[in-house]
Amino acid sequence: MFKRFTQIFLLGILCLTFNALRGQEDATIAPEDIRFWIGEGQNEVVFIVNWNEPDTALAWGYRFDGSSVIVKEVMDDIVAADTRFGYQAESGMISDITFKDDNVDLSLSGRWWLYLVNGTMAPTGYEGQHVVNGDYIKWGDESCGTSVGSGYDVVWTAPVVAVFPLADDATIDPSEILYWIGEGANEAVFAVNWNEPNKALAWGYRFADESVMVKDVMDAIADKDKRFAYEVGAYGVSNITFNDGDLHLTLVGPYWMYNVNGVGANLGFDSQPIVNHDFIKWGDVSCATEIAPWSYVWEQEVEPVSVYSSLPDNNIQLSLAPNPSNGETYLTLPDDASAQISVYDLQGRKVTAFVTESSRVRIETANWENGVYFVVVKSVSATWTEKLIVR
Repeated sequence: MFKRFTQIFLLGILCLTFNALRGQEDATIAPEDIRFWIGEGQNEVVFIVNWNEPDTALAWGYRFDGSSVIVKEVMDDIVAADTRFGYQAESGMISDITFKDDNVDLSLSGRWWLYLVNGTMAPTGYEGQHVVNGDYIKWGDESCGTSVGSGYDVVWTAPVVAVFPLADDATIDPSEILYWIGEGANEAVFAVNWNEPNKALAWGYRFADESVMVKDVMDAIADKDKRFAYEVGAYGVSNITFNDGDLHLTLVGPYWMYNVNGVGANLGFDSQPIVNHDFIKWGDVSCATEIAPWSYVWEQEVEPVSVYSSLPDNNIQLSLAPNPSNGETYLTLPDDASAQISVYDLQGRKVTAFVTESSRVRIETANWENGVYFVVVKSVSATWTEKLIVR
C-alpha cells in the first residue's frame, strides 16, 4: 500500500512539473534593454545565442532600413562589429557559435540546432531566412534548454543578458600636447570630456615633486588658462567649464566619471595624488559608453587645447579691473576700434552682450550672483578671454 502511494505521489509531482514547464515562457529580453546596437535604420531585430557549459544567453540588437534582412547578414555584421563573437559554417550549416572575452570562453558546437524566429523553429536555413522589424532570432540546442514535450518543444530558462559594447577609452599621447603648464621633469596629462557638444580637450602639466594632487593640477591650469574654470560644491567638483568665445563648454556634476589612468579615482580631487606619466580624465556618464556594469569609457577623440595667450594679435595687453569685482569692473581696450563684448557664467549662459567703440567700458555686476564669469572680447583682429570673479 505504501509503495502504491509513493508511486502515485511521484507521478503527481512529475505531472505538476511537466505542466509547469509546458507553461514556462522562453527567456527573452526587451529591445529597450539592449546595450549594443549594430547597423543603422528604422527597423530593429534582436539576436540571441544561448550557450551551455556554462548556461549563458547573450543578446545584441540589429538595425536596418530595408523591409527585411537575411539572418546571415545579421550574424556577419555582428561578427564585423564585435570581435568577441564568431561562428563557423560547413556546407551551408552552422557548426559552431563562439563568444570569448576576458571572462568567458563560450562555444556551441553541433549540427542539430534549435534555431528560432519569434519562438518557433525557423522554416529556412540561416542563409535564406528573412526577418523583419520586431523579430527575435535565437540560437541554441537541446543541451541549453528544458524539454516541455515531444520533439522540439524546448524552452531556454537562462536569463538573457545584454552584451555591452566594445570600446576603448580615448586618450592622447603627451607628444601631442600643445599647452604645457608648470615646470619639472615629471609630466601628467589632464583631460575633460564635455557633452553638448561632445568635446574632449587636454592639457599637459609638469612638476618637480614626486607627486602632486589632482587639485594642484586643476588650480594651475585655471590660473594660467583663462578659458578654463571649475567650481566646488558641497560634494566636490560641481562644474567644469571651458570658454574661448567660440566654444562654450560646461559639465555639471556632482556624479562624475573621474578617472586616473582609465580607472575610477579612489580619492577626492583634493586628496588624490598623481605621479609621472599619469592621465587624469573628467566627464560623466552622458559623455561615456558603458562597457560593463558601472564601467565606462570615453570614445570621443581627445584634442590638445591651443596655447592660451592674453595678448591679442596686435600684441597690446587688455585689462579687466577690479577683479574680483564687488559691483562693477572696467574693461580697458587697446584703442577705440569696435569690439563685441560677451559675458558668460559657468553654466555657459550668456549674462550680457553688447558692442562698444570705447577704449574703456564699465560692466555692472551688482546684480550678478557671486562666482566666476568669462568675459569674451571679439574684435576684427583678435578674440580675448578673461575670467572675472564676482563677490
